[in-house]
Amino acid sequence: MDGKAVAGKSGKREEYRELETVFACSSDPVEIAGNLPFDRLYVADLDGIMRGTPDIKTLGKLARIKRLMVDIGIEGSEDIEKLQNIGCDIDIIIGTETLKDIETLGCVKDPIVSIDIKDGRVISRALPELPETPVEAFKALRKEGITRFIILNISAVGTLSGTDSALDKILKIKENSKIIVGGGLRKEDIERLKIKGVSGALVGTALHKGFLGFPRII
Repeated sequence: MDGKAVAGKSGKREEYRELETVFACSSDPVEIAGNLPFDRLYVADLDGIMRGTPDIKTLGKLARIKRLMVDIGIEGSEDIEKLQNIGCDIDIIIGTETLKDIETLGCVKDPIVSIDIKDGRVISRALPELPETPVEAFKALRKEGITRFIILNISAVGTLSGTDSALDKILKIKENSKIIVGGGLRKEDIERLKIKGVSGALVGTALHKGFLGFPRII
């Protein structure tokens, strides 16, 4: 947000502050990304999600050093064109929070759809096309041919509170879907989710506070 990495907390974006991390001495997203021990990173561009003005310059720098999954707050097909200026191969995330209509899903080849959940309900501008309950929204998106998902509990971001029952219900019916989970994850949650067949985990707070056991940079 505004060219800096920020620490999220329960989706209260007006309270987000610059990220303090064991992987860098600053909140520069490029410096932090270069020090992270992963080949693939998830990036939520809050300038794009909140204001429709994604930071393409910073995203381009990040894409040259890491493989990215990027959420720029896609509303419709016109927003997808903005990502073409990055000039690198990225995985496009379409978040239910900003998606205006289901038809936009067909404009991206094999998108990752983020089911954005707050206070137990799906946040979506595509209502009533997309149900508010997480399980029903997952089923509806499956019918649209979506096979790659992020289940993001925005209420839990930054809290280290673990997962909730809605996720367990989705995992029981996931079939061949690839699911990445985010929001409040702790080290013990990652091991448990791996056993349940989850494809990946989005980890912020536990990682940047040094709770996952990776060597500290600072």
